[in-house]
This record gives sequence, C-alpha cells and structure tokens, in this order.
Amino acid sequence: MVKDGWSITNDPYVISYGEHFLFIDLGAAETLGDNGVESRFIGAQRGVSQIAVEVKEFRRASAIADLEQAIGQYVLYRLLLNQVDPDRELYLAIGEATFAEIFNEPIGELVIRELPLNLLIVDVERSEVKQWIPPRQIETL
Repeated sequence: MVKDGWSITNDPYVISYGEHFLFIDLGAAETLGDNGVESRFIGAQRGVSQIAVEVKEFRRASAIADLEQAIGQYVLYRLLLNQVDPDRELYLAIGEATFAEIFNEPIGELVIRELPLNLLIVDVERSEVKQWIPPRQIETL
C-alpha cells in the first residue's frame, strides 16, 4: 500500500458498534503532494480518499469456504462502516494466486460482477498492489 502512494493510519482499523469491536486489517489514506513526504490521517480529510483494507489469505482445503467467509466478513464490515465511517471505502485484499485460482473461475467472476466488492490484488512477495478492482482513480489536490 505504501508503494502505491498510501500511508497507513490504523493497523488494525477498529470499528466500534454497540458493545462490539471488530478489527479490519488496515486503514489507509492517500499521501498528499508529490514531495515524497507521507502524511498520516485518522478520520476524514477533505479531498483525500480513505480506505479500510481486509487482507485475506485463502488457506483452507476449500477455496469456496474461504470465499464464503471472506464475503460474509466484507459485507458485515461494509454495513458497519456505512454507519460509523461512511466516507471510508472498504477493500478486500488477496494475493495474485488466490485471484487466479478462484476469482478467474465462473463463481469468482460472478462475485465480482454481482456484488459491490472492491478488491486489491497484491503481489505478496513484493508487497505491491498489482490491480484495483474496480480500477481506482487516484485523487489529487
């Protein structure tokens, strides 16, 4: 994420709702300016996008069970963020291998096509974002 122009603001990003606390893996804000200085932001900033990222590794014997769990968690986090931080976008981050294995199959293509799901495809070894789904337009001031 940092290599892609983001600074980490919350690790983990905590959602408090009622008596419950849930933990999203990362909160990040776009870096301002082109001077190479990273800025950390907590909360909304005018003209600056903020996201929360849930990182998932599909390691169980059943990729479908992992997909079910990831989608359920994503939907719950999206509902909660809509209540407590509606300007923050939620992304599900997965490795390239997971994307190739499950999201290029008909069931994964259906998920991408039919759900309001934001994906980050990550090169795990290089710690680099390879693809934003849907494609992300980086905002500048």
